Amino acid sequence: MRRWWWLLLLVGLLTPGHRVLAEGAGFTVTPELPANQLGGDTGWFNLLVTPGQKQELTVEVDNQSDQTKTLRLSLTNAFTQDNGQVGYEPSRRKDASAKVQLTAIGSKPITIDLAAHQGRKVTFQITPPAGGFAGQVLGAVYVKDLTEPAKASSSGFAVTNQFAMVVAVQLQTSETLVPPALHLLSVKAKADRVQATIQNAAPRLFGKLSMRAQVLPAGKTKAVYQQKNSNYAMAPNSAFNYQLAPPKGLAAGKYQLVINAAAGSYKWQFTKSFTLKAPIAPTTPATPATQKVSGVWWPWAIALVVVLLMGMLIGWWRGRRQSAGR
Repeated sequence: MRRWWWLLLLVGLLTPGHRVLAEGAGFTVTPELPANQLGGDTGWFNLLVTPGQKQELTVEVDNQSDQTKTLRLSLTNAFTQDNGQVGYEPSRRKDASAKVQLTAIGSKPITIDLAAHQGRKVTFQITPPAGGFAGQVLGAVYVKDLTEPAKASSSGFAVTNQFAMVVAVQLQTSETLVPPALHLLSVKAKADRVQATIQNAAPRLFGKLSMRAQVLPAGKTKAVYQQKNSNYAMAPNSAFNYQLAPPKGLAAGKYQLVINAAAGSYKWQFTKSFTLKAPIAPTTPATPATQKVSGVWWPWAIALVVVLLMGMLIGWWRGRRQSAGR
């Protein structure tokens, strides 16, 4: 039996509301927001917690389908994806600057079975460090459908949709926010690109990050490649790989990477040298469909023009003969 698996992530942080749901998932996840919620009913946990005191995170999971569902609920740590957006799914990424993570202070994963149209509340226990922590701890309650797929049809082919839903969790022991702390950790040359590792070493979630990168040959002031990106976001205490792929490639040699970054009133500039031991090949753009079509049809177009011209000449010649006969 052949199976196709699709994963859908819905993040409460990005889609505020009372309930996290997806068409076709067959279940919903609703957070029960406690009295220490910050910012009102946003549809995700944004809590001011007390150091050393247990905090409950409760979600109600409802099976809206006509079959029994097996769901696994777990806590996850937020991270920054290489596309410059915050991720909440389970990941092994951990930045050295992170002193407190949600999975380290929270209870273990829970697996439940829900009968058709049954609902159940699931509670995680969070115990913040007795000494508190600076800034924010960011993660999520991650709910994954583990229900066994239906049996294949007589053709032996089955399509299975696998869903996961996420409700973001942000914790603070003080309402005072720390500023983001951006660093350029390293620059590495890959076969087809230059990779710069950008780190946010502060326990601070922030967005609207714009970046302008320039690649300059060593000792030169004119850039051989420039790249601009905007609307990036970074999770607290995380890093991501910023990719630069010059369309025209880069010759082997020594270079400098200069990055100017800004998020609101925060601004940074980084400069780091790197060496390309082998050239980066140019990126070959895909041939547009219109060019392909014209490449196939141009002989027929010429033939059509020739036929039309011949028809016009024959018509002109016949007209002259008829005039001469009169």
